[in-house]
Amino acid sequence: MKKHLMICSIMMIALALAGCGAETNDHLSSQQVQHLSQKQPNLHIGLSEHAKETARQNERVDDATAVATDKELSIALKVTNFNRLHLKSIRKDVHSKLKKEFPKYEVHVTSDNKLFSELQKLESSLKKESPPQPKDVQKKLKKINEDMKG
Repeated sequence: MKKHLMICSIMMIALALAGCGAETNDHLSSQQVQHLSQKQPNLHIGLSEHAKETARQNERVDDATAVATDKELSIALKVTNFNRLHLKSIRKDVHSKLKKEFPKYEVHVTSDNKLFSELQKLESSLKKESPPQPKDVQKKLKKINEDMKG
């Protein structure tokens, strides 16, 4: 029993010393930091506001919410009452106006109420004093855009 305990303790000490001796290089050069920051999307709040105003110009749209990144513009429309009978034409009309106004962006338009509320929460969180990480925003926005398509 003592022999077994002695072997285990020697192995534990050896593993501890091996773990402490490993050297990590956590320091990033300024070029690496710049490269990593370029991968994260920039959010354009002014562009989002302009897109919302463009969508609200359609008299059948009651409200709109939008989030814009470097390459994508996602907008959700709130349409109520009898105007809901024309959702497809409303989406198509708003999409064509936004595509003409923002040709460099991939435009996503939805009139789904659940996606409207999710996009509205995301937009309001971006306007807070301490916005979420761009990686988290990109992940949520990607999920919303996938839900718009399918």
